[in-house]
Amino acid sequence: DTIYGETTVLGKTPSKSRTDRGIVSVETIGYKQDGTLVCIFRRKVMVPTKEYIDARGGEQPGRPDPTPTAT
Repeated sequence: DTIYGETTVLGKTPSKSRTDRGIVSVETIGYKQDGTLVCIFRRKVMVPTKEYIDARGGEQPGRPDPTPTAT
């Protein structure tokens, strides 16, 4: 089977404990290739704010450098 997913942002709020982060609430719905619903789940994720990323030239924390290294 092939599974497809759709994620919708439900809301966002600033973090109370970390001023450079926000909490994003999302809902993901999974379907099989024939359109059969296979799962629905909601979750909250902590993400850096736009101001945090802009202040660092677009670099996001915890992301590996996408530039390949010479071997």
